[in-house]
Amino acid sequence: MHSSFPFTSTALAASLLAIAFSAPLAADTSCDARLMSGSIAQLSPTHATVDTSVLINAAPEDVWATLTDFDNMANWSTSTLQGMTGDIQDGGSVTITFIFGTDENGEPNLMEIPHTLIYEDGQSFGWSDPFSEDIGGGHDNHLYRVEACGDQTLFVQSDEIVDNPYAANFVAQLLPMYQTFNVELKASVED
Repeated sequence: MHSSFPFTSTALAASLLAIAFSAPLAADTSCDARLMSGSIAQLSPTHATVDTSVLINAAPEDVWATLTDFDNMANWSTSTLQGMTGDIQDGGSVTITFIFGTDENGEPNLMEIPHTLIYEDGQSFGWSDPFSEDIGGGHDNHLYRVEACGDQTLFVQSDEIVDNPYAANFVAQLLPMYQTFNVELKASVED
């Protein structure tokens, strides 16, 4: 990652404490209540989270197959994750291709970011890696998860930014991008 992220104003960070997009995800919430949700929370000046979910009318294995078809992901995803290459297994070294905002010409800001993969086949993948110092340092804990929900699948995408002075700015920008990814995943699987 590099320092050309389009950060929002500092005032937005202060206002995040008062904003609630929906109830936070909870294990005892029914699948129907989490049809399409998203929330952000600022836990401290340098610690914030974003949680999103969408209910997909397909079996978990079908959602997983589309979600992990990294070679074809850019064909349906216009936001955030575009693909992954490398050693796709738990503890493997991978490079993700990711869109974060736009560049000075309004084009998607496409980045290739190395990560150590956290991977549980058929259920979840993500990473828990440090941010570079040029964007504030700290840690990024990103997770993609599928879970059975009757004859449907709940897809959850969450992120936790820790020990980064821009944590609130990051999650404010990530929420709509993650929700776009979720809707596009749903459409791709259900098509």
